[in-house]
Amino acid sequence: MASGHYWVKSVDSTREAASKMSALSKLADIDRRVFYWILFIALMVPFLNPIGFPITIAPNTQDLYDGITGDQVDEGEVWIINFGYGVSAWSECHPAVTVCTKALFREGAKIIFIGPHYDVELTYNKLQDTCREDFATKEYGVDYVFLGYFTGGESVVAQLASDIASVFPQDHFGTPIGDIPMMDGVEDVHDIDGVLSSDTGDYGGHFMTQWQGPYGTKLAEVGIAMNGSTDLPRWQAGNFFGVSVGSRGGAELELLIGELGEATTAMDSISVSHLLLVLAIIIGNLGTITEKLGGKE
Repeated sequence: MASGHYWVKSVDSTREAASKMSALSKLADIDRRVFYWILFIALMVPFLNPIGFPITIAPNTQDLYDGITGDQVDEGEVWIINFGYGVSAWSECHPAVTVCTKALFREGAKIIFIGPHYDVELTYNKLQDTCREDFATKEYGVDYVFLGYFTGGESVVAQLASDIASVFPQDHFGTPIGDIPMMDGVEDVHDIDGVLSSDTGDYGGHFMTQWQGPYGTKLAEVGIAMNGSTDLPRWQAGNFFGVSVGSRGGAELELLIGELGEATTAMDSISVSHLLLVLAIIIGNLGTITEKLGGKE
C-alpha cells in the first residue's frame, strides 16, 4: 500500500514538473504581435511624460552649455543662431537649439535668427512654440529678429562677415533692416558676440573658416549624430567652444537646464525599446532552453 502511494505521488510530481516545463516552453512560441503591442504601450509612457533615465553629460555638451550661460555671456550681447537644418532633422537638432535659445535669452542676449533651408520659417515657428514662455518676455525687433532664409553657402557666410545688410536688406517680414532697433549698429562680424550653428551639412565649418578663424568669433555647433565625427575634432582643436551631437546632446542640454523635453523623450523611448528587446531575448531563450531540457523536438 505504501509503495502504491509513493508511486502515485511520484507520478503527480512528474506531471506537475512536465506541466511547468510545458508552460515555460510556450515562451519560445509567443506571437510576435503580442510583443509589438507591449512595445507600443510601453513607448507611450515617455511620450506622455518623459521619464528621464540617467545619462552622463559629455564634456563637449557641458562646454557648450557653460559657454552660453553665466559670466560667459553679458547682457546685451548679440548672437546669431543659424538654422542649418530642416524639418527632417527637428528630432536631432531642435531640442538643443531650444535649450540654447532659452539660455541666451535668460542671460539677456539678443538673437538674430537666420537659416539656409527653404523651410526655415517652419523651424522658426516651432522654436517660438518650444520657447513660448521665453519669447513672451521678449520684444521682436528689440530683443530678437528673424532675418530668414539665405542661400549661397560659404560665400554668403563670408559676405555676412563683411556686411550683414548686403545679404539681408530686410527681415523675413519685409521690414527694412535699418528700421529694426536691434540692428542699429550691428553691421558686420565685429558687432556679433557669438554664433551657434545647427547643421545637417557643414555651415558650422563655413562659420569656422569665415568667422572663427580670421576674427576669433565665439562659435558652437549643434549637429546631427552623423556630424559628430567632424564636429568633435573641431571642438578638441578649439574652433568650437562646445558641441551638441544628435538627440543625445539635446537630452544632455535639457538635463543641464533642468527642463526635460523632446530629446529626453526620444532617449527614454530608445531606452525602453532596448530594455524590452533584452527582455524578449531572455524570455525567448528561456523557452528554448526549457524545450531542450524537456526533450521536445
